[in-house]
Amino acid sequence: MTGSDLPTRKIGLLGGMSWPSTITYYRELNRRTAAVLGGSHSAHLIVWSADYHFVEQAQLQGDWQEAGRLVGEAAAALEAAGAEFLAMACNTMHAVSDAIPRYSSLPFVSLVDATVDALDGRSRVALLGTSTTTSMPAFADAFATGGIEVVDLGAEAQRELDRIIYSELCLGHVVPESGQWLRRLGEDATARGAEAVILACTELNLLLDDSEPARVPWLDTTVAHIDAIAHAALRPTDP
Repeated sequence: MTGSDLPTRKIGLLGGMSWPSTITYYRELNRRTAAVLGGSHSAHLIVWSADYHFVEQAQLQGDWQEAGRLVGEAAAALEAAGAEFLAMACNTMHAVSDAIPRYSSLPFVSLVDATVDALDGRSRVALLGTSTTTSMPAFADAFATGGIEVVDLGAEAQRELDRIIYSELCLGHVVPESGQWLRRLGEDATARGAEAVILACTELNLLLDDSEPARVPWLDTTVAHIDAIAHAALRPTDP
């Protein structure tokens, strides 16, 4: 069976940023593929997994040229390996997604675009993620274009989000107290009028329990992005 005869396109996933979230992408892309195609079908994908140490150092040092080189070379490697389109399993590194076309001609499924689509008309949001993610032009421009207002949660909350993400979640540590703090932050954002509280970090969902009553209108960028990737993978729709 040739590639064009397969029911799905081959996904090229830029992962390892960090590895816990890449596990989520891999698991859920396979689940969605099986749900749509049935039987023993699974996702047709290639994962390029970074050594996160070097990605993190580039982020913390503000060396975005180096960060762009890392993801660009990964994109080129995925194209050479036979991927038919690309996606990146990381919010923060979408700050350098504009570097990818310099290394690869493949279509790119953007997490930012998927998130805005998932808002479905909601116009007042809170954006939770690293300081780079919450300030990067990709989200700011998309929100401005869509007339979406962002609730300012303050510098102290942003510092705590950075600490939890970099010092706990990216190292694979899920701390219950951090989950409690995140839920309180979401409740505060909701009380201040946020119609959606966006989890704009692919690890933040690890702190939440799906079985709890939903008092906060969470919107997980990871879920929105995985849905968009799974949709793009199904033939004959182009990503």
